[in-house]
Amino acid sequence: MKILLVFPRIEHGALTCKDKGSWSSILFGYPIITLPHLAAITPSNHIVKIVNENYDTIDFDEDVDLVGITCYTMTAPRAYEIADEFREQGKTVVLGGYHPTAMPEEAKQHADSIVMGMAEANWPKTINDFENGKLKPIYERDHDFDISKVPPLRRDLIRHNPFIGAIQTTRGCSNRCEFCAISSFCGNMVKQRPVKDVVEEIKNMPNNLFIFHDPHLTLHRKYAMELFKEMIRQKIHKGWVANGTANILGKAEEKFLDLAQKAGCVEWFVGFESVNQETLNNINKKHNKVEDFKKMIKRVHDHGMTIQGGIIFGFDEDTPNIFDTTLETINDWDLDVLEVNILTPYPGTPLFERLDREGRILTRDWSRYNQVDVVFKPNNMTGKELYEGARRVAKEFYSPHNIVKKLTQIIMTTKRFSGIIPSATSFAFRRYYKRDFNF
Repeated sequence: MKILLVFPRIEHGALTCKDKGSWSSILFGYPIITLPHLAAITPSNHIVKIVNENYDTIDFDEDVDLVGITCYTMTAPRAYEIADEFREQGKTVVLGGYHPTAMPEEAKQHADSIVMGMAEANWPKTINDFENGKLKPIYERDHDFDISKVPPLRRDLIRHNPFIGAIQTTRGCSNRCEFCAISSFCGNMVKQRPVKDVVEEIKNMPNNLFIFHDPHLTLHRKYAMELFKEMIRQKIHKGWVANGTANILGKAEEKFLDLAQKAGCVEWFVGFESVNQETLNNINKKHNKVEDFKKMIKRVHDHGMTIQGGIIFGFDEDTPNIFDTTLETINDWDLDVLEVNILTPYPGTPLFERLDREGRILTRDWSRYNQVDVVFKPNNMTGKELYEGARRVAKEFYSPHNIVKKLTQIIMTTKRFSGIIPSATSFAFRRYYKRDFNF
């Protein structure tokens, strides 16, 4: 059987490019792992092809038996267009991913079947049922699988390999942040791949720079330290970025940071979310203390690694003063790279459910759920104030003068070639915000 897996084009984000096949698409291209992962868990007797619309043009006349499309909320309109066109051509279409999991009845209007949640157990079932003429309309979450038996990504099917690659060591997150879709997608379970399998996949990855796509690599320090030690033992000389939490990076034993740096870590992404402690308490991030953030950043710098910080504007506690306060605070922190987001209530999250109950959802045009548009009614400011304030923070942080200052800081901190990652990220974010915030 011939199976086509489709990744719809992403229009927003630092790792997106308007021109297919351009140099920027190679340097800043989006390192997808979902479809190579689906290909890996597809029974080997089937022929699989991947089409990434960020690089490829979709051929709707392609000779295939089954089409699988992965879908985020902001790509849902495009995913539905693709699905509708394939169905008009007589193809059977399966939709999966974050948005179909949150909105299965909506997604079902555009597909023959919906796979909810993680696909390790359900995707092989879906294929088998289709072959036997018993395809179900919806496959409910089934997360009862042994992750140690999950094979590595089918990287041989990635036709356009960007400069920076990606890998995942764990599935799921035990945190329950109100605005985050990961726990609603995966549940509260956390599954860890065997360290030896992860390291073997890293060794065989063609990229010398890569991202760990785990919700945060600091969730289980013992597991992470075993991974770092094995990477060091096997002399893997690659640079990488991972998500981490401020409380762990700030308080973990020195050995944890030493091992991470020696294993190749050049940058940690930390979701600070806000410089207002009341906000953090109310969004279930009480373990993060604003007063400790500056010390944590310096501690990571002292170990030769940089910090990319995520800030979200639009929480209920935010007033128009939050933008000046944030700029003043993050400048004092010596933050290396900044990700500026407008709060986005993704379907399936507690945040979406609450704002929907309160009548504060302004639109269900999912293409606008991109962390740049305002899609809900803020509590203490207007939508325009929220947008303009976030825009101003991005513009000031990524001013030409500040970019030069930050690049110098990054070089002095990392003192190695892999410092190109945070440097490139800075340029990628400036390029993204200039385009989407129009400055």
